[in-house]
Amino acid sequence: MLTNRLPLAEADPASPFVVDFLRALQQASVEPSVFTARIGADEGRLDLPVYRFDWGETEKTLSELNLLKPTDWIKIRDYFGLGRSCLFDHLASHEYDHLLALWALPSGWFAQQASQEFGIDYSIWALGSDINVWGKRPLTGKIIRGILRNATACFADGDELAEKVTALCGRECHFLPSFHRLKSQVPSVRRESFFLYLGRLEKKKGIYDLLKAFAAIKRDIWDYRLIYIGSGSEEDKLKRAIKSLKLRGKVHVLGWVPPREVIYYLQRARALVIPTHSDSIPLVFGEALQTATPLVVTEVGDLGTLVRDNKLGYAVRRKSPRALHNALVKMMVSDIDVREPATRLLQTFAPETAVRRFLEVVDGG
Repeated sequence: MLTNRLPLAEADPASPFVVDFLRALQQASVEPSVFTARIGADEGRLDLPVYRFDWGETEKTLSELNLLKPTDWIKIRDYFGLGRSCLFDHLASHEYDHLLALWALPSGWFAQQASQEFGIDYSIWALGSDINVWGKRPLTGKIIRGILRNATACFADGDELAEKVTALCGRECHFLPSFHRLKSQVPSVRRESFFLYLGRLEKKKGIYDLLKAFAAIKRDIWDYRLIYIGSGSEEDKLKRAIKSLKLRGKVHVLGWVPPREVIYYLQRARALVIPTHSDSIPLVFGEALQTATPLVVTEVGDLGTLVRDNKLGYAVRRKSPRALHNALVKMMVSDIDVREPATRLLQTFAPETAVRRFLEVVDGG
């Protein structure tokens, strides 16, 4: 597996589905190893080989670099140059049947280069930003199209994203869900009077749409709270917005919390709200399934279809605080029990199901 991000510890929020997929591969009698850049201090979370290369940056991922800074351009150059060299050195002394690249860029570029040099088949697992952002730009889009067309197989973690991959490169792309397994059973805990947001605090995630929607609820009638869990570049600005709307005591920004506490809040929330502007199927959707938490989501990617077709809650148009407000009020007066459809969908999204699908496609190719 080639990836630009590997969770360093149990509490690392970055791409935790990678670990679940790797463990499911092991259960399927596959012997995986990982090639990735060195970022932060590894706590030895995985009981399998992990090969890291050093590229001059120890705290940021490639996507976090600033393209307007000349020093970051040097780091980007070093990332690709040193990564390619270290991967070739590694492949010269190790044998692999297949390479799976998470994200078409940058990992897919490494896989394509290695395939050309060593004749190893590779697959691409598109995960959103590579297609939705870099695939639309002239230079990187051309590079990504070549990477996708030369792959043995293409996968995407959403049906809509798979359609975009097909439109970009003209070949079939298979749905392969990304799923992070919580250490929890579907509960029978009484839902409490609060809504939950779980994820990065960024404007594109719809955090201000949600705040405006909640602020419109008549506070003298409904004794509800709104809780944000997560961190991001908008955290301080969000806190100032809460203060300006006179919502202190009603809206809480908790920042990062341990995984066990995340489960606690998911089990008790009246609904998990995913007000995103652009995601396909975010990982928090799968986490809500595991705790049978009702959902209020925006019509982006596959979210709206999944929620409506499986009666998991309400789906509204994106970037609309009014539509979100109406859905929140409906959720407050509804008696929604999503345990049955959530349990059923878990089988579709389980890492074991994804691994079976991956192996079937790759072996067939």
